[in-house]
Amino acid sequence: MKNKLLLILLLCLICAQPGCYFTTDFPFFHSGCGPYYGPPGAPYSVTYPDTSTIVATIPSSGQFSVSSRGFSCNQLIVLVGNNFGLALSAAPSSVYIPSPPTSGTITGQGFDATYGMPKVDYYDGDGYLIDSVYATSVSSDGTVLQASLPDLSQVYSGTYQIKVTTMRSDGYYLNLIGSATMTGWGRDRLDSDGDGWYDDEDCEPYDPNITSCGGGDVCGGGDEPIYVCP
Repeated sequence: MKNKLLLILLLCLICAQPGCYFTTDFPFFHSGCGPYYGPPGAPYSVTYPDTSTIVATIPSSGQFSVSSRGFSCNQLIVLVGNNFGLALSAAPSSVYIPSPPTSGTITGQGFDATYGMPKVDYYDGDGYLIDSVYATSVSSDGTVLQASLPDLSQVYSGTYQIKVTTMRSDGYYLNLIGSATMTGWGRDRLDSDGDGWYDDEDCEPYDPNITSCGGGDVCGGGDEPIYVCP
């Protein structure tokens, strides 16, 4: 017990600097830098001394921390973006997924191509990024942009969100203009054996006695026997 207390005290001394935090869920801890603040839903970027950069979204609390990745917090470059929250519209608004058009149009305002073409991100209904493309053209008044549609060969029917982000003068895509919705149809997600797991996440899509636990190596659910996926 004495050794545990000494280790925790040592961790406190190590992290006794501005912007450093850790959790005392011994024996594991997570170090990071922050907190930082910004508009909820806005993008932010973190650039590390090794030149790697990550981009993420500020949570609804408007407060976030970032991983230090072993560097000192004052070595990180953290940039906070904007979220203008505009309602945009997409055309086509409904797409036949097996044979989608090659491009589409997004209408709104604030599409600024001064420093680079706006970035268009496509998200599925669970909030996962499908793909990102860049506008191929922007109207002179910034109200209309055209962009290619992403590869939809692996997605299913549902409602998708399209977000448009423009580049700032510092070269970062951190100005989130707004979002539009698009529905996709023609490729429904199947559950062939009716066991509650879709075919693409089921170890045995035609055997209701063998299911999947979220894509892990162990199969089985509820009162069904547990099997190890081959």
